[in-house]
Order: sequence, then C-alpha cells, then structure tokens
Amino acid sequence: MSEQTITPEPPEAALLQRVARGDSLAFDQLYTRWSPMLYGLVCKILNDPKEAEDALQDGFIHVWHKASSYDPGRSSPTTWAYMIFRNKAIDRLRSLDRRGRGIERIAEEPEHTGPSAGPEEGAETSERRQVVKSALESIPPDQREAISLAFFSGLTQSEIAQRIGAPLGTVKARIRRGMLKLADVLKGKL
Repeated sequence: MSEQTITPEPPEAALLQRVARGDSLAFDQLYTRWSPMLYGLVCKILNDPKEAEDALQDGFIHVWHKASSYDPGRSSPTTWAYMIFRNKAIDRLRSLDRRGRGIERIAEEPEHTGPSAGPEEGAETSERRQVVKSALESIPPDQREAISLAFFSGLTQSEIAQRIGAPLGTVKARIRRGMLKLADVLKGKL
C-alpha cells in the first residue's frame, strides 16, 4: 500500500502575499476558498443575485490590485476580505439607490409644461433637456448607449453586457468614462 501525501493548503496570508506579486494561481486559490462565503455576504446585503455577482467581481478585482495593502498586524485575511466585499456591496447599493432616484426624477419631470407652470419654468425645463441631450450627443456612441441603457432603461450592468454583447468590465468602463465626460460637458451649464 502506498501512502498518499496530503499537502496542506497554504494559509490565506501567504496566498495574499503571492497575489500581491501577481501570482494568478494563488488568486485562483483565494477565489475558490472565499467566493462562496463572500457571495453569501454581498447577496445578503444587496438581496439581488445579479447585483451580488457584480459586487463579487468588483471585490475580487480590488483584491487582485490591492493585495499588497493587506496588513496582517491589523486583521486576519478573511476579515480584510469581508470589509472589502461589504464596502463594495454597500457602494453598489448606494449607486442603485441614486440611479433609481435619478430615473424617477426624469420620469416624473413633465415632457410638456402644464397650465400651472409659468413661461419661465417651461423655458428652463426645455433648456435643461436640450443641454442634457446635447451633452449626451457629444460623448462617443458606445458610452452613450451604455449610459442610456443604465439610466433611462434601468438595466443593470450585467444586463447591458448581455444586451450589447460586451464584457462586463467594458460596460463598466464605458459608463464610467461617459459619466466623467458628461460631468465635464455639463459643468456650469445646469
């Protein structure tokens, strides 16, 4: 009978050190070890499996880029990860809340001014709409499409990626770059 040697799994702190050096195998091991519990955490906070998947991905991207910031003197690797993923889920929750309020405001804003609105209010609303429309037209079409689907159609980033056939990271980047360009264009105009 031959004895089988069982190699112990490396400690999480050692894996994080390897990830900090760019070791993708160590990252895979951490992902396999942590993803079930961290998915449960973000899913509980967000109460939406698709949003939880996005938060999980955001968290692991953060771990990949910031593994060198882990300080074993301050917390255990699992506690460090919990804080990252908890914060990513809360950020996503806040973003969803802001997006929801923005869409509601746009939806509630009358297309045409009613009899109670004075001519100045009607002109101001029309002017704001034109400024925003012009700003949207000034950004690249791929960014405009992603922003329109997110903010006017209410799709999640995952749904947008599916609809346009682009990777999730690409969709996120398009929305972010587009929003930054819109902010520059609209600065001082609204």
